[in-house]
Amino acid sequence: MQTFLKLAMSSLLLALSIQVAQAETQYVTEDLHTFLRKGAGDNFKIAGAIQAGEAVTVLDRKDRYSLIRDSKNREAWILSSELSNTPSAKNENPQLKAKVQDLTLKLNRIDEDWQQRTQEMQRRAKDSDQRSSQLLEENSQLKRELEITKNKNRDLEALLDAGKREIAIQWFIYGGSVLGVGLLLGLIIPLIMPKRRRRDGWS
Repeated sequence: MQTFLKLAMSSLLLALSIQVAQAETQYVTEDLHTFLRKGAGDNFKIAGAIQAGEAVTVLDRKDRYSLIRDSKNREAWILSSELSNTPSAKNENPQLKAKVQDLTLKLNRIDEDWQQRTQEMQRRAKDSDQRSSQLLEENSQLKRELEITKNKNRDLEALLDAGKREIAIQWFIYGGSVLGVGLLLGLIIPLIMPKRRRRDGWS
């Protein structure tokens, strides 16, 4: 009896494992009328309808029909031709729209970031141009001031040279005058001194 129970349990577990192994997710096609039947055949009664595009779990296949379980946990048979491995466009469209929106937001952020960077680069380029123009103007101003300073230095050097020459001439005149006076005195004094001696002798 125990052996029979073990065999029965093993068979049941095997059947369940086979059924689970065969279960797969598929999607109902987008036909307007998709009916569920109580059995795998056209002669079985209609057990209800299922919404197009709904994801179902395929439990078994028989002839042209497949046993499915829907989101309401109903199990029924449906034509295998009305099942698809790809999701319905109705389900894909919202996902695609969400992806498009997400990508659009990312592109907008990238565009805003790029515009900000472009504006910053333009601002820096403008500041650089202004600074360059300012430096060129300052350089020109310094050159003009340097030229003016050089001219002033040349004028001062010329005045200094003229002053030196004038001083040298004055000293030359003074020296010549002193020398002339000395020579004159040297000539006059000897003439005067003997006369005095002669007068003293006569007296």
